[in-house]
Amino acid sequence: VSTPPTATTSPSAASLNIDLTAQNLAFNMDTINVPAGGQITVKFTNMDSMPHNFSIYTDSTATTAIFQGQIISGSSAAVYKFTAPAKAGNYFFRCDVHPQQMTGQFIVQ
Repeated sequence: VSTPPTATTSPSAASLNIDLTAQNLAFNMDTINVPAGGQITVKFTNMDSMPHNFSIYTDSTATTAIFQGQIISGSSAAVYKFTAPAKAGNYFFRCDVHPQQMTGQFIVQ
């Protein structure tokens, strides 16, 4: 007796919503896990009076962004939508205005 094949969802069909906040020169999370090739929506809220953004790079030394969100000033919010890298691995996110203080791991699974 054979078992019928089970339906699987393609990783590219996966989606994820993330609430990310910047406050006191820090993000509210230092690790973000996403599905490879997934459709990612980040609701980014800046709670500081200074400008911030959210950008993804291959690593902390990279100068070319995989995704670069617009810089928002003052207490406001933005919604960023992008496709996660198709290749699983450990990537890097940061605020481009404060690249030393505001960083984290962007893990693609």
